[in-house]
Amino acid sequence: MFDKEFYPTPLEVIQSMGFDCYDKVCLEPSSGKGDIIDYLKENGAKEVLCVEKQYDLSILSAAKGDLIGRDFFDITPEQISHVDLIIMNPPFSNADKHINHAWEIAPDGCEIYALCNYETVVNDRGWARSTLLKTIENYGLAINLGDVFSVAERKTDVNIGLVKLFKPKCTSDTDFEGFFIEDDELERDADGIMRFNEVRAVVNTYVSAVKSFDKINDLVEQLNHTTKFIGMDGITFNFQSKSENYNLTTKEAYSKMLQKKGWNYVIDKMGIRKFTTSEMMKDINSFVENQQKYPFTMKNIYHMIDMIIQTKGQQFNKALVLSVDQLTAHVKENRFGVEGWKTNSGHMINKKIIIPNIFERGWGNSNSITVRYDGHYRERLNDLVKVICNIEGVNYDDIGDVYQFQVNGSRSLLTNGWYDWGFFEMKGFYKGTMHLKFKDEQVWARLNRAYAKVKGFNLPEKI
Repeated sequence: MFDKEFYPTPLEVIQSMGFDCYDKVCLEPSSGKGDIIDYLKENGAKEVLCVEKQYDLSILSAAKGDLIGRDFFDITPEQISHVDLIIMNPPFSNADKHINHAWEIAPDGCEIYALCNYETVVNDRGWARSTLLKTIENYGLAINLGDVFSVAERKTDVNIGLVKLFKPKCTSDTDFEGFFIEDDELERDADGIMRFNEVRAVVNTYVSAVKSFDKINDLVEQLNHTTKFIGMDGITFNFQSKSENYNLTTKEAYSKMLQKKGWNYVIDKMGIRKFTTSEMMKDINSFVENQQKYPFTMKNIYHMIDMIIQTKGQQFNKALVLSVDQLTAHVKENRFGVEGWKTNSGHMINKKIIIPNIFERGWGNSNSITVRYDGHYRERLNDLVKVICNIEGVNYDDIGDVYQFQVNGSRSLLTNGWYDWGFFEMKGFYKGTMHLKFKDEQVWARLNRAYAKVKGFNLPEKI
């Protein structure tokens, strides 16, 4: 009855997408039999528009939402100019083109959440994918949800990607209209990670600094006009930093640097790095480097905060799998089969972990070693600690980066002893290997259960 690309979206996957549809006008561009429409309406959407190409499915969708067309590529910006949110599970064969079209026609301020084959957002083969990857780089992020359709109504074992995009509201660079929001426009938690007035202060600093540039430029022009009579003109000015390597001569370059500094200030003030995995920090750093297309307004700052918070769970799940798989992949002692697993491809992390390339020989004492700063094993180990902190409700700052571990004020460790570090006892060796032992068997068990849940394995009752 339905075509080969009809894959209804499971409720669990819709819930994991992390969007807020309450009191919003929503669009589902590949609505199928209406599973996403049902979810949107059940969760307070103000209005749900839909598009479905296949005739039989379009009848089902039209009974649930407002069918505005049959072919999404025929939908124009005028038809969806009032839409706040686009939620889509397009055909995977050309999901890149569907998401690109959604971005092109979406109104300013619209959010887009799209599922696709994860390969679509890691391989830039072809114009459509290259365009999509550039849009993600500048305006959002992509997450690997794993094989979440393996238990769906119609199954597929491919890794599913979730693309989240936000189309910024256009603002004037001269009058700064829309840079600020009123206090009563936003519900705020008094114990939030960054106070409303602090965000306002950061944006106010940016706006004031850009306006000051204009004032200085006016003074330079006035100076050139005044001194031209005596043959002294062509005076210019630039901004230089003694502590950093930049020399700014144009307003555009100056404002871009201000935005970059402002975004980094927000990230540091929020303490994002302590609860954000290394993979997501790469996305955030890429965003900061490309922020010039993302106006430094209060609304956009809050939207970025929301995106990070909404994706925190998925990021920790991804970090859990990456950390366990990579930290246990190379040493056979790390892994053992357990009766009762669904497949023999799944393994638990052992009570003792052996990790290569963590240490290097120290200076001075011939029996000393120090943690290496570089290398992805340290990065994965820190991610694993963040994941365990999230599971156990522990503040990551109380443990910290393994690179900062010290004994009696020194980072130098001896190879003949065990050291207490967070959830582990650790020991290092000259060849760079680290041995870790879980101090609490219950912490070890809860980590394995969390890992098994994400991987879709069945753990035995006792581990």
